[in-house]
Amino acid sequence: MTNSSNPDLVALNSLTLGTNMPEVTLPDGSKVQTGTVGTLLINIRAYNRAYAVGDHAQMETLQAGLKAAVPLLQRVGMFDLFRPEEWIAGENEGRRLVGRMYQELVEYSA
Repeated sequence: MTNSSNPDLVALNSLTLGTNMPEVTLPDGSKVQTGTVGTLLINIRAYNRAYAVGDHAQMETLQAGLKAAVPLLQRVGMFDLFRPEEWIAGENEGRRLVGRMYQELVEYSA
């Protein structure tokens, strides 16, 4: 359990959303950065646009931001609500990427 948010995620959320988002404390006492889901949705859309036009540099930049969000999404139960297989199903490349990143995180943590 960490006592504060990932500083990279705080900066990413603030940059993407155009405002500084507060931290909240979860029942286990850990602090998490708000705005992560909103930032994730914006970045998935941007990733999909970059994928559609083959902008690999932009895709790589966005991958770093998406990956930074995955541990927090795991902590708040996002992948219990929507299983990784659901993220990966379909043709939304950004969403598929997040599902695969979560699977890699779980495999790495095991």
